[in-house]
Amino acid sequence: MKSEPSPFKQEISLDRRSVLKGMAGVATLASLPTGMALCATAESAKTLNPHWYGFNLLEYFSTDPDWMQHFPYENNGMFREDDFRWIRDWGFNWVRLPMDYRFWTDARDLMKIDERKVEPIDRAVRLGDKYGVHVNISLHRAPGECILDGMDQKLVGIHIVEEPASVYRDQRMLDAFVYQWRFFAQRYKGIPSTRVSFNLVNEPDDKGAPDEAAGMKNYVRVARQSIEAIRSIDPQRLVTSDGYPGGGAPVKELFDTHALQSPHDYGPFQLTHYRVPWARPMSDQVPAPTWPLKDKEGKIIASRETKEERFRALKELAGLGVPIHFGEMGCGGHTPPDIVYAWFNDTLDLMKELKAGWALWNFRGQFGIMDTERPGTDFKDFHGHKLDSKLLALLQSKMMSA
Repeated sequence: MKSEPSPFKQEISLDRRSVLKGMAGVATLASLPTGMALCATAESAKTLNPHWYGFNLLEYFSTDPDWMQHFPYENNGMFREDDFRWIRDWGFNWVRLPMDYRFWTDARDLMKIDERKVEPIDRAVRLGDKYGVHVNISLHRAPGECILDGMDQKLVGIHIVEEPASVYRDQRMLDAFVYQWRFFAQRYKGIPSTRVSFNLVNEPDDKGAPDEAAGMKNYVRVARQSIEAIRSIDPQRLVTSDGYPGGGAPVKELFDTHALQSPHDYGPFQLTHYRVPWARPMSDQVPAPTWPLKDKEGKIIASRETKEERFRALKELAGLGVPIHFGEMGCGGHTPPDIVYAWFNDTLDLMKELKAGWALWNFRGQFGIMDTERPGTDFKDFHGHKLDSKLLALLQSKMMSA
């Protein structure tokens, strides 16, 4: 989930030459931990990229309760069985659980985990198995790293307890970060990666690094240690890495680890986060968006064509044996519905050309398909929820068969 980022970090920008250079000298990759065969050509992306489509579920999103004013969750980890059932019934098959490690970790001893507080995650895994929905276990807040830290809390009206130190500079936090993944690797060992995968940390961004290259190097170091720890316990576990920085470009320095690359798509930010409270001040200083997006003078500054150009380098990844999946995407509840539908239509078409799966940030809530409170939407009643049936139908039409 994005918060006050530079608009340039919202776009997927990956230079084709840098990707190819980054793969130079890397031997042909072996099979993925999931058992999905790697491919030699871009045409085989259909078999390389998992056809996972779905939503993020937020019941363990944050121990900072102010977020509950913006997202409809109960902050207790009790993932709803109805969510899994409806997701399955509508043809989707994937959920990501972006979670805050502090729910189950002792603040005085980061190496102490309360297994009773982990049981709700176990239950979500069981629900995924029951309804045929893949569960991606994600640390939205990990020891020493959270994209939300550094927000102007007075401006957005959300109190955030920030991490006491950085995972990129504090050995204690790095040890705790790796320990979290050792714990989960051991707990879910033996469950196939077709059912459960691990997402190391949401939208990594070393804000204290002197430049982006240094920050990337620091993230790769943390990610590699975590992947090695996971694989030492469960060699077949599928690991996913969000793009860097902040969910942006795939991390070429991790290609040889077989990690599934998970860029996030919230571009253009002026459209997807229009008047979103936690994206202030940027979201309050733009006119009502159009699609294609125009500036105040009426000049087109973002369109299907500009998104296609940003996605161009991603087409190379299948030929390099690197799978991708968009773990987050969507539009906030203030973007007008006709603009939302037009943006989704073009964006999902481009993702379909990549043979890539995707997930909305919400299932229920302003980035989702129910209870968005988006003005002008023709909602249908669905078991007491306000369903955007037009958006649901659009999403269903863009999914590829397995």
